[in-house]
Amino acid sequence: MTIDQNELSPAEDTALRKRGRGVALKRVGYEARRNLLPITLAVVFVVAVLIGFSLWISDKAQNADAAVTHTVRNHQLLSVVQSLLQDAEIGQRGYILTGDSFYLEPYDRAISEIESAVGDLQSNVADNSVQTANVAVLRGLIAQKLSELRQSVQRRRDGDQAGALAVLKTGQGKVLMDGVRDVLSRMRAEEDRLMEGRAEQASRAGFIMEMMVIGLSLLAAAVGLTMLHIALRRARSAEAARDELLSRLDRKLLAILAADIAGYSRLMEGNETVTLDRLRHVRDLVDPIIVEHQGTIVNTAGDSVLAAFSSALSAIDCALEIQARMEADNRDVAESDRLLFRIGLNVGDVIVRNGDVFGDTVNVAARLEALANPGGICISRTVRDHIRKQRDLTFDDLGFQTLKNIAHPISAFRVRAGHGA
Repeated sequence: MTIDQNELSPAEDTALRKRGRGVALKRVGYEARRNLLPITLAVVFVVAVLIGFSLWISDKAQNADAAVTHTVRNHQLLSVVQSLLQDAEIGQRGYILTGDSFYLEPYDRAISEIESAVGDLQSNVADNSVQTANVAVLRGLIAQKLSELRQSVQRRRDGDQAGALAVLKTGQGKVLMDGVRDVLSRMRAEEDRLMEGRAEQASRAGFIMEMMVIGLSLLAAAVGLTMLHIALRRARSAEAARDELLSRLDRKLLAILAADIAGYSRLMEGNETVTLDRLRHVRDLVDPIIVEHQGTIVNTAGDSVLAAFSSALSAIDCALEIQARMEADNRDVAESDRLLFRIGLNVGDVIVRNGDVFGDTVNVAARLEALANPGGICISRTVRDHIRKQRDLTFDDLGFQTLKNIAHPISAFRVRAGHGA
């Protein structure tokens, strides 16, 4: 018998719909139970393979990181050898010209340490035949240079200043030193070549790890789609509608935070390894603070951080907490070794595309960051107007600033905690 649904009463129509949904749910449950065992076995197998592969990739990544550290160490040893030879030469010349034994202190120290430094260098580059050959040439040149230095110093000790000066005037010392510099330059170039390859290996290993994470996510999604295909149709439709809506809303009003470490290049020149370790430690402190204040980390490049917030209040609260946390973290660190952020804040219309942000608002935030003191915060007038009645802060007016690549002068303020005039 055919029933015209238009003739059903509201109660009958509701009951019929409930029965239809119940049948559909039972069917989904039946299909899921029937395919559960093979799906589970397949998932276990694939996950086991991926875990094994991930362990192998992790080992490769650790080896790549160790190789980069090894190359940095070689650069340091090359600098030590060159510095010791220069100290010895400076001490030699000072002593010959003045006869003051004060100049023999750097000379004697360099003479006593140079052999050990070259030995460390030779041991550290033993895995590279090119560098091993370079060290052999370097040893010969250093031996001749030290012989020339000792000869002239000994003559001066014996009171023969004219003879010592005659050794200098032969120019042999300069020729030998130029030869040493040439070998050291070639070795540095070789280490730079190795660093480039090793850094690429580390980057490739990280990329593969990211792809594996994506692969595991896709596997989980595939299992869910297989077992709950009917239920997920509606979710996929809603997700597609949301993506379409977001693709149209590519402009948003956001607060942009730009942060950069003051004097980072100087710190890297002083000690790359320690500075990189400190930078990783600082990022472990700063990144969670941004997330806690509902911020999104948009971009990181070296020592800089770019983050977006839905409100100026969240952005300033985040910036203040970052600087407070950094101040506490630096208390036990020598002043010359401290990592201090400069932070710039701006609010305005930005273009959002593929997870990145663009526009003058972002550029102004980056330029304001350069106006901030190390450990300080610099904001635009727009940010000041958003937060001045909401937070107990002091605003030092910097006037209108002409910023690079920004068409119009920007009214800027430095921010300090606590109420001021």
